[in-house]
Amino acid sequence: MLEAIKKIFKYRRKVPSLDPEAEEKARNLFQTRYHAFKLLLAANNRSLEAMSEMEKAMQAKEPFSMAFVRSRCTSVSTNVYSIIDNLLKLAPGKYQNLPSVYREICKRIQDDLAPENVDTSGPVMLEIKDIDKDFSNIVGPKMANLGEMRNKLGLCVPDGFVLTRSAYYRFIRENDLQTEIDRRIQATRINRIDQLFDLCSGLQTMITRAAVPEEIIDALKTGYDRVAEKSGRENLRLSLRSSALGEDLARASFAGQYRSVLNVDKENLEQVYKLILASKYSPQAVSYRFYMGLKDEEVAMCVACMPMVPARKSGVIYSRNPLDLNDDKIRISSTWGLAKAIVDGGVDPDQFIVSRSKGMSIIKKEIGEKNTGYYCCETEGLSRKQIPPEMRKESSLTDQEILKLARTAQRLEEHYAAPQDIEWSMDNGDLWILQSRPLAQNSPPERKTGEEDSAPVQEPLFSEGITAAPGISKGKVFKVEKDADLVRFPRNSILVSRQSSPKWASVLPRSAGVITEHGSITGHLANVAREFGIPALFGVGDAFSRLENKQLLTMDADKQRIYAGEIPQILEKNKQPTSLILNSPVHETLKKVASHITPLNLLDPDSLDFKPANCRTLHDITRFAHEKSVQEMFNFGKNQSFAPMTGKQLKTSVAMQWWVLDIEDGFKNPVSGKTVGLDNIQSIPMLAIWEGIVAVPWEGPPRMDKSGFMSVLLQATTNPNLEPSLSTDYALKNYFMISRNFCHLQSRFGFHFTEVEALVGERTPENYARFQFKGGAADLPRRKMRAEFIAEILRKFAFACDVKEDALFARIDDLEKEFMSNRLRIVGYMLMHTRQLDMVMSNTGSRDYYREKIEKDIREGLGIEN
Repeated sequence: MLEAIKKIFKYRRKVPSLDPEAEEKARNLFQTRYHAFKLLLAANNRSLEAMSEMEKAMQAKEPFSMAFVRSRCTSVSTNVYSIIDNLLKLAPGKYQNLPSVYREICKRIQDDLAPENVDTSGPVMLEIKDIDKDFSNIVGPKMANLGEMRNKLGLCVPDGFVLTRSAYYRFIRENDLQTEIDRRIQATRINRIDQLFDLCSGLQTMITRAAVPEEIIDALKTGYDRVAEKSGRENLRLSLRSSALGEDLARASFAGQYRSVLNVDKENLEQVYKLILASKYSPQAVSYRFYMGLKDEEVAMCVACMPMVPARKSGVIYSRNPLDLNDDKIRISSTWGLAKAIVDGGVDPDQFIVSRSKGMSIIKKEIGEKNTGYYCCETEGLSRKQIPPEMRKESSLTDQEILKLARTAQRLEEHYAAPQDIEWSMDNGDLWILQSRPLAQNSPPERKTGEEDSAPVQEPLFSEGITAAPGISKGKVFKVEKDADLVRFPRNSILVSRQSSPKWASVLPRSAGVITEHGSITGHLANVAREFGIPALFGVGDAFSRLENKQLLTMDADKQRIYAGEIPQILEKNKQPTSLILNSPVHETLKKVASHITPLNLLDPDSLDFKPANCRTLHDITRFAHEKSVQEMFNFGKNQSFAPMTGKQLKTSVAMQWWVLDIEDGFKNPVSGKTVGLDNIQSIPMLAIWEGIVAVPWEGPPRMDKSGFMSVLLQATTNPNLEPSLSTDYALKNYFMISRNFCHLQSRFGFHFTEVEALVGERTPENYARFQFKGGAADLPRRKMRAEFIAEILRKFAFACDVKEDALFARIDDLEKEFMSNRLRIVGYMLMHTRQLDMVMSNTGSRDYYREKIEKDIREGLGIEN
């Protein structure tokens, strides 16, 4: 009783008045602290927004670049620096060890962001005779494999040389290009096709206008002279091929994404070398790296220089079926002239299938109509020529040549212990291997028994073509004839074209499917479509002329069928492709840096562990600083004995202590006493929260079962943070900090604590609300279930929710004032009506009852529909 009388007496004491000079000094000091507090809140919001974007990105539902990762890390770290700076201004002399904790965390972030040390030393040129597969990080996998096949397997591979990664880095460094490249990439939204094309055009122009260092020019001339001398050929022509680091891998082939230039004379080697380097920034290559989650700075462009093979016939071999892991048959595509006609999708080649059983046996031949072919010009470059009529439907390979190719493919597969994608040419009976890389395989589509024999749901528009990439999809037709069409390509459309050009790959991630009149399973576009999981049908008759733009289609690439309209029975079998960004280098880097940024370890401000030394992430620092800034603002008036700047107790019938601090214009009229009435409050978000608090009377705690009661009893007796006698002022009081458009509520109801922060006004883009909820009297499993329970309800009303253990984080942004106010009313309701629900969360019947009751109260008591 004596202690109660002392508290009453203390409460009734009058605050000493100040003389005018001291009052003005205190007022100025408050304004200084309040300015720091506002800056801290703004930085806190920006920091949490960037963290939220990082957490969404880690779910790998949408692609992102290293520019995104760096920009979000920069945003968080600079805003957390501002938070610390303003907290130190708000509370001079306190929290002095927080900056050193911040610097240590930032160092760990920078260490994870730093690119791997790239060795730029070594020769700028190596001859093919001196390399093998162990040189892949110096000359690129493509040329390393050619050196391996020539020098270790004795296969017929053109002689030549490679301009190495050292040459590439020297070219970039001496022209001081990397800083500008990085700046332009970071300023570009690569998923915007128009911005992608502008970026690539500028970067390619910048590279082709740069000067080639003299050392590289000398290497080009020296290499050319050596190859010419060995070949004994005058006016030797070379093929210059890309061999980028990271190319020709099983997961990311980069098929057709970089440039190769054929039949180049000595005078043009320097300019063509720059064209190959510039192709690193072709739209399809940049888009490919972006969606694959590959780091631009780790791709060095090496360039192979080899004598042209004057091929009479060329093609591609797949040592296994890319569409079926269980099919080990060898597939060979062949055409007259150079293989460019096949890989660029400009011709329907001959197709041969060879079985490995009983030695090697040809089990299928399909002779394509090979109307045109690519051949070397006598001067320079290539020409596309008409194939003589008598050769168009003639097989481009004899049986002996087919079997020779099949045996070579099997030998390469055995050597590399993986299926291979092989490019080859033949001249006067000699077989030249021009490339061999890993071949990725897909699992065959799952079909129910008897499904293949079932009648189609409706007559298809087309029942022909070849499955270049498996899958089922729907979309509207968009015809593509030229590069300019790609800029206008609508998302989720079906790309329809006459040929399967690799250039179309830049829009593949935006497309629902691909249909072309010409092309083969061994073409570059087919390869990339399989990697992206985009259904593709090639060789579909007169599809380009018969289909109309914006015509809705359902395509079943597995069964080679195309239907008009949307066919639900077919689409229900569709499987969404796995995100390519998942576990990619960029995604792995994001996970590393995010581990120092987004996890929140400091959850309970009443805990003895709630101190700067225990901040392990930048999120911990924001949580700590935010909590302490609120305390400092509420304690200011008390410490200064300055009544106008102290918190006022809210006069209300709700049987709880509610304290309000007006930090700007939250009160209609000044308040000199210790209490404030609700009729004097004009804070839009506080009034909305309060309406929710009082809208529906609380029916009291739920009836506990035996296990729930024992759980509460155990927690109350073993957890010191839940012992009322050990609680701080924040455990006993509920604090509103308000202005007209802003409200911060920090409360403790029973054994859980809640935090709400909201900005609501006429400027919709600035509006936001955050709701954090943690704790409870029950055991952890029940508390976790309650957090999920509340999140489930809030999600129905447009809140984005994240649950970690028993802590709920909910937010809503950028919505108009009335909508935001209604959602804050829901938050106010949830504050009152989710108390002690953790005790009954293990009871399914209780959960269902309270879910129905809460949703009914929101609809009827608050008048809000989801």
